[in-house]
Amino acid sequence: MNKTKSIYIMISQTNTRFARLVRKFGKTHYNHAAVALDEELEQLYAFARPKHKAVLLARLVKENVHRYTLGKEQTVNVVIFKIDVTMRQYLWVKNTIEQIYADKEYIYNLLSVLSYPVSRGFSTYKAFSCIEFAMFILKALSYDIPKPLYRYKPDDLLPLLYKDICYQGDILEYKEDSGYDYEYFSPWTFHLFWDSVITLMWLFMRTFVRRQRKETK
Repeated sequence: MNKTKSIYIMISQTNTRFARLVRKFGKTHYNHAAVALDEELEQLYAFARPKHKAVLLARLVKENVHRYTLGKEQTVNVVIFKIDVTMRQYLWVKNTIEQIYADKEYIYNLLSVLSYPVSRGFSTYKAFSCIEFAMFILKALSYDIPKPLYRYKPDDLLPLLYKDICYQGDILEYKEDSGYDYEYFSPWTFHLFWDSVITLMWLFMRTFVRRQRKETK
């Protein structure tokens, strides 16, 4: 099969409070993973917060460099892997991203991430963490992924894809800041608060109610 196309997976060391907590308690150097359909990272997607002040609303979002730098001239270390694929595989990745992006039932697997140091993670219906989604894509591309997707950390991509590294360093040395993202930095509102409460309720229900049902079967 001719591998005429490429997708890109990027792991990063971002500078939000949540990111620092993930690195500290998850004992990982990198805390975030994203999938891009192009070398320029114009079509960069990840399970992450849609707005800076709305962590609980995290889902599959389209990202840009400004969301990584937070509008500051600060170093954000990244590793970018170039994955050569066939046209058929590329279209599958593209269509999968589009379908999940359009399906608002998909949310961030927050409880799994927060409890990872104790529980080692767990699967939740229609929920991914950023690294779970990246591993889901790689598994579909026939990479050997022996563990459950939720058991992986961004650092695990380094030994798996070390031959595919095409860039390692500051993200701003790879791509210029895309300019101020007004939507991402929009102020906190009651609407955001209420949506966050509802999302958290749904997450608890998906995590614990479905698990109890499985245990009683």
